[in-house]
Amino acid sequence: MALETSYDLPASPGVFDNLCRPGILVTASYVAIATLYIVFSDHLVALISSDPEVLMDLQMTKGLAFVAVTATALFLAWTTLEKRERRERARYENTRKRLDELSNALPNPLVVLNLDGDLVEWNTANQAVLGYSFEDLSGMSVDDLAHPDDLANAKAAIDHVRTTGRAASADVRVVTADGKVLSYRWHGAPLFDPDGAVSDIAVVGIDMTDLKDTQDRLRGALCGVKHVLKQTVDAIAMAVEKRDPYTAGHEKRVAVLGLEIAREMGLSEDACEGLEYGALLHDVGKLAVPTGILTRPGRLTDSEFDVVKSHAEHGYDIVRSIDFPWPVSDIVRQHHERLDGSGYPQGLKGEEICQEARIIGVADVVEAMWSHRPYRAGLGIDAALDELRAGSGTRYDADVVRACETVIARGFAFTPGTA
Repeated sequence: MALETSYDLPASPGVFDNLCRPGILVTASYVAIATLYIVFSDHLVALISSDPEVLMDLQMTKGLAFVAVTATALFLAWTTLEKRERRERARYENTRKRLDELSNALPNPLVVLNLDGDLVEWNTANQAVLGYSFEDLSGMSVDDLAHPDDLANAKAAIDHVRTTGRAASADVRVVTADGKVLSYRWHGAPLFDPDGAVSDIAVVGIDMTDLKDTQDRLRGALCGVKHVLKQTVDAIAMAVEKRDPYTAGHEKRVAVLGLEIAREMGLSEDACEGLEYGALLHDVGKLAVPTGILTRPGRLTDSEFDVVKSHAEHGYDIVRSIDFPWPVSDIVRQHHERLDGSGYPQGLKGEEICQEARIIGVADVVEAMWSHRPYRAGLGIDAALDELRAGSGTRYDADVVRACETVIARGFAFTPGTA
């Protein structure tokens, strides 16, 4: 079956087009030869005889010979050119037939659009996919086939090909004859006229419907997995709170402030998601600290404080076996590290501390000083900011401190809803 078309294409290049250049050559040759023949033959006849009757016979013979030779030459030239034309016509039609067969062998819809977006050619797969008849498609354009929400994308791609002469791609859903919506990725390439200008656009579609459905299902499954992960992390954080009721809500408050700081600093939403998990789990190592030490109302001895400080390393040991796509275990381990190396458990300095841990470290300090503890009343936001300013650039990352000040100046405050 030939490629369906809604207008009449020439079966092959015209005879005139193919003969034009050779015809000029033949004509020029004819004029030159005829002129030379006439000039020299007249001189030759004059040399042969001066008798008027003989001259008349010679002129007639010369003319008849000229006509015979010219007719024979023109016949041979025309026959040669006609054979060449037939060969070119056959080669063109074989090529066109081959292209038609190849286009119809494609399982993908293939269409040719004019520069206004009207359909002028299409293969059988296009009719099968869309469910429209030849007569229906003959009067259709992109406006009729593209989903209304994707029409702007389709027209932008057409305009790109038309104005630049380069290929373009666009994800455009199509609406079939029975109203079904199919997701396709369309690749358009320019077709040029003999002058090198874009005349039409050839477009082939790749069915993305199953892939889109699969992506939607995977996205839904991923959301479900993330929801379960969040619930699991919340449950672990609650377990830590049960061990240390005096700091109930601490992890969530640190997470809320940490996220505000991170977004103020321009971290991506993906990085913020990892930071949130790190904040919710940053004190998970307290599960390994005796309850009597955690809940003691008085000040701790140096040895007892060393036990408390071990929670960072214990938390790392608990979390590192979980294959998070973010540096959660590093956040848990490093949230008490300080830029000048005065922190714990490893005494890291500067860039050795991951950015998320530096943010959580600042949020942790602010929340701890704001909150009440068994051994003291809450010191308030102003005292926390004084501590950050005093250590900005030494103990605490200066960029994080500035972002924290901006967040608080904008009106941030811990509320019961963050507990």
